Amino acid sequence: MSALYQMRYQGVAGEGHGAVYIGKGKIVGVDITGARYAGIYVAKGTSLSGNVTLTSAGAKLVTGKQVPPGTEVPISFLLPPSFDNGQWQTISVGGNSVKVAFDKVGDIP
Repeated sequence: MSALYQMRYQGVAGEGHGAVYIGKGKIVGVDITGARYAGIYVAKGTSLSGNVTLTSAGAKLVTGKQVPPGTEVPISFLLPPSFDNGQWQTISVGGNSVKVAFDKVGDIP
């Protein structure tokens, strides 16, 4: 399952995109605002459950919250087995709902 994914997201205050690596229990990524993502996941049955920290580059989040550079925002999720099919999934970003879609770019050994 180790792969690179295109990530698209939308919230009440806009939309954006980025790229994330998901594999070997780890998640690492970046988005168009310069925010960084780092976290972990575990397989729960056929689903993925995880927690990620978004470290802001100082942009307004799609949740509508303006955060200074270096602010850490918690993200939690429970994704279905077919999460990489480009369909919108709801995740929690700092306690607010955000829609995220993942498209697999390619496997990483």
